[in-house]
Amino acid sequence: MIIKSDRIKNWLSAIIGFTLLTGCTTTTTGGSQLNFSDAPPDSRETTLSQAMSAEQNSQYDKAIVLYAKALKLQPNDEDKPAISMTNTALFYKIGLLEVKQGNTELARKAFGQVLKDQPAHVLAQTQLGIIYLAQKNKQDALVLLTKAITTDQQHLTDHVKSVKGYVKLDDQSPLHAYMGLAIIHDLKGAHKKARALLNLILPITPQDPILFTNIGYSHYLSGNYVEAEINFKKAIDIDIRFSRAWVDLGLVYVRKGMYSRALQTLKQVMPTEHAYNDIGYFLILEGRYREAEYFLERAIELSPSYFVKANINLENLKLHLNKHIDLAYSDE
Repeated sequence: MIIKSDRIKNWLSAIIGFTLLTGCTTTTTGGSQLNFSDAPPDSRETTLSQAMSAEQNSQYDKAIVLYAKALKLQPNDEDKPAISMTNTALFYKIGLLEVKQGNTELARKAFGQVLKDQPAHVLAQTQLGIIYLAQKNKQDALVLLTKAITTDQQHLTDHVKSVKGYVKLDDQSPLHAYMGLAIIHDLKGAHKKARALLNLILPITPQDPILFTNIGYSHYLSGNYVEAEINFKKAIDIDIRFSRAWVDLGLVYVRKGMYSRALQTLKQVMPTEHAYNDIGYFLILEGRYREAEYFLERAIELSPSYFVKANINLENLKLHLNKHIDLAYSDE
């Protein structure tokens, strides 16, 4: 795997801002070096071909460098080149690959450049909105995701009679935009609006465990634990290894006071001591402190030598309880 050096990251950051650097930048992969001369300087098509090959082989860093190199090269004079991609499409491709590599800042710059060139680019609006949402920048995320959905709905409305509310989605709709906006609605307490968006996605991806988990969590936030449990179980039926659904299902059982079932549920995806700690933590959040104390103490008993989380939670809990005891005593 190619490890991007700081020099290459700086080069990519600069080219995304259209400040093109000159010279050769190198990095290493195994025992060999990758440099920009690896891509023929006189052929955009060949460079794109090499980039696509690298991407298909999961050599994402190499693919990013080659796609970025292609931005500097002019297409040949053929009327219909074998491989063609606009600079806007290249920036979008680079953004997607940077997301895969966890380089959020470079991805943000790439998608930003796409929107500078093409402000109504729905997929770039969606990707950048999701990045902002992950960074807890709800306001900017809300603006971009709403724009993406509005554009999509206008496109869909062109093919159907005018209806009230949302038009059903098609396979070209930006599903992550709808999912992201639903999360924002849930965070704001608008759970019905959130589920309206999530239910729009359901016919397109009926076997998506993330979707059912999000629907379940929206019901959980509404206090509808029966529907929450049903949807978390649907997610698990689709993918038994999907840990988030197991954890959220365990949280439902904690809320319902079904501690034994909560413990067995959480143990499907974590060690026993972690399950005890997480139940204790959930109970602290619920204000059920005496019950929380039992679970945290059990977590420490099961793993006293290294289980730091439970010790910290228990110490904080004891400080909280002692504070309330002192206050009660001083009031007398």
